[in-house]
Amino acid sequence: MADIDIDRLLEVEASAIQKDAEVERIMACFKLDPYDILELDVGCTEKDIKMTYRRKSLMIHPDKVSHPKARDAFDLLKKAETDLMDPGKRNFLNGIIDEAKFEVKKAQPLNMVPTDPFFTSPVYKSLVKQKTKDLLIESELRKRKLIRKEMEAEGEVARKQDEVISERKRKQEAQKVWEDSRDDRVQGWRNFQAGKTAGGKMKKKKPSTFRPPKAVAENATPYSKRPTTSSASEGF
Repeated sequence: MADIDIDRLLEVEASAIQKDAEVERIMACFKLDPYDILELDVGCTEKDIKMTYRRKSLMIHPDKVSHPKARDAFDLLKKAETDLMDPGKRNFLNGIIDEAKFEVKKAQPLNMVPTDPFFTSPVYKSLVKQKTKDLLIESELRKRKLIRKEMEAEGEVARKQDEVISERKRKQEAQKVWEDSRDDRVQGWRNFQAGKTAGGKMKKKKPSTFRPPKAVAENATPYSKRPTTSSASEGF
């Protein structure tokens, strides 16, 4: 095999190793810190962001890298570029980093001046990076908690709306049943009234045919004396 072929093969293998290493580096980064993913400093320009993203995206493009996590790393890279190009998100992130620096400085001895070499050392940068991570996690948890509460509130509103709709539907159905049975109720009432009227009528009694006896005029003399006979007087 010619030396040129060996060199080309080694170059290809080295390139593949570098691409896989970049994929793994991105996957190991803190996902909420786009500066870490793009390996950029806070003071970078938009041009720096675009150029860095283009270079890295070409290196780990899923169509050119066989690494199983290439697609995930590529998506993280794109999100990092999008977040840093968004003024609002970038200002928020810069504010978090400033707060992290303040917290780290506050934890140092009071006699340490701002020009102390410590504040440019890798140790300081590592402390700031870790504090930034902690603050971003706290912020993310607060945001998720707020979102969860909003979703719960929306769910409660939706539940109450469903109750109102169900109650309205129930009333409409009851009204429909009431209207549909109106004729039956009217007829039932008429039948009831007719039955009540028929049962309440009194049969007319025929006039009585009983007539009291006529009064007999009394005799003016209290009594009349019968004549006595001899046989009646002799008796025994």
